[in-house]
Parts: sequence; C-alpha cells; structure tokens
Amino acid sequence: MKRTLYLALTVLTGAPLVALHGAEDPVRPFRAKDVFADGQTILFQDAFNSVLLGRWNLSEDDRYKLLKETPERIRIVEAPGLADGRRAARFTVPRAPNSFRAEISLPHEDGFNERWYGERVLVPADWVFDPNRGNDLVMQWHAIPGNWRATFPNLEISIGNTNWFIRQSYGSAQTKPTRTSERLADPVKPGAWTSWVVHAKWSPSADGLLQIWKDGKLVLGRKGTNVYSTIGVAYTPYLKTGIYHPEWHIDKDGKKEAFEREWAVATNKVIFVTDVKVGSDRAKYEDVAPAP
Repeated sequence: MKRTLYLALTVLTGAPLVALHGAEDPVRPFRAKDVFADGQTILFQDAFNSVLLGRWNLSEDDRYKLLKETPERIRIVEAPGLADGRRAARFTVPRAPNSFRAEISLPHEDGFNERWYGERVLVPADWVFDPNRGNDLVMQWHAIPGNWRATFPNLEISIGNTNWFIRQSYGSAQTKPTRTSERLADPVKPGAWTSWVVHAKWSPSADGLLQIWKDGKLVLGRKGTNVYSTIGVAYTPYLKTGIYHPEWHIDKDGKKEAFEREWAVATNKVIFVTDVKVGSDRAKYEDVAPAP
C-alpha cells in the first residue's frame, strides 16, 4: 500500500517526493507502469525536489539497478545558478580504471511510441575540456541489446572536447547498424544551463521522426528509421541521464593499455541535471521545454 500511494502521488501530482518507504523497503527496479502516468499529456516529471531519487533506476560503472546510490557519485543538491530552493541531480565520475558511469534511467515502454522529452543540463564552470578519445554522454536513449549483446544507444547527446554532439544508431543491430554523428557548431558553455527538447516518433520504418532543440533552437530534424529493426523486441528506447565516459571502461582488449597511455587532462567529470519531463504523443514543445 505504501508503494502504491507513494508512486501515485509523485507521478500524478509532480509534488516533492515524500519518503513513505524506508531504505529497507526498496521498490527498484521500476517498470513503466510504476513510473509513467498513463493517459496523461505529461507522463513523467522530476525537478528533484527531494532527498530521494525515488522513481529512477540507478547505475554506477558496471553495476546496474542499484537499490541505493553512492552519494559521492549520484546525489541531489541545490541547483547551481538557479533560484533558491531549486534542486538538481549531481553526477560525478572520477578518473580511474573502470570508473566510467554515474547515471539514472527510466524504464522502457512496450511498443514503439511517440514521445517528447525535456531536460536542463549544467556543465559546471570548472569543467575541463577533454581532447582524449571518447565523448561524455549526458543523455541517451537505449535499446534492448540485439541477441542480448551490447549495442550503441539509439540516440545520444554528448560532449566531445569543446562541442556538443548528437549521435544515432539504428537499423540492423545483429549485423552492422547505421550510425550518424552531428557536431553542433555552438561550443559547450561551462557554467551555463543548457535546455534540451527532444521529440521522437520511435520507429524501425520510414515513418520515424526525430527533432531536437537546444536552448529553443532546432538543431536536428530527421525523418525515417531511428531504432533497431532486427532485435525482434518492439519497445520505446529508455532515457538515461548523468555522465558516461566509455573510454574509462577497460572491458576490452587494448582499452587498459590505452587508459594507461592516456595523458589525463580531465581527472574528475561532474554534470548537473534537472527539470526532466516526458510527454506523450499529445504533448507539444511548450509542455516539456524547461522554463527560460
């Protein structure tokens, strides 16, 4: 009963989360029916007005669906540079072998759905631009692995040295997927919040659609396939956000040696996130866009 009331209140009202369950009574991992407000224009929203990450699945490095976050890696804090009382999730990844991820994620939804997403991201003022290999993913929409093997995310928004990147992976997951990469002209501005809006009609066919706005400006518009078409599982890619630096994951041959050879420019990566919204196919840009 506690869990049902807790989820109903927080999902439907968007009010600050109240800890009706204790640490000894975890409710993770979440499923879509636990988190999304079925039949509503806004299916999910979180401005992190709580000490809890109560509606998110948690992952740190290669540990997934954690029951509790490590505060040094993931925690809720005052939102830097926003009005008093505003909150944000802070994600930290220190440079070390196999220290590469601090993320929160929403559950997947069955079937290919049309969705709107809004989020505000802060690259802090002391961010160190990293010219080494590997982008820092701050938002990604993931698919079930083809044949249960790892796949690239269907969509990512990431930082590569001084610029934002938008990357896609779709088509045949079992053979060779189509991959695209767009480098945005406007450089990353440390110390300034960036607002993102993503409109996706997820589809393995020509009727797919992807539109992305950065700070109110349309930076990508693309029609056609945008998910994997050969996995055999129809479901909406799930949102993950935080920070993920794959080159510090030394799980494959040669990556340990590359890590040790790398001239370490950035030794600690920190990202802040707030004002996350997920809208249904009935939503519009203004329903999910972070306020100016």
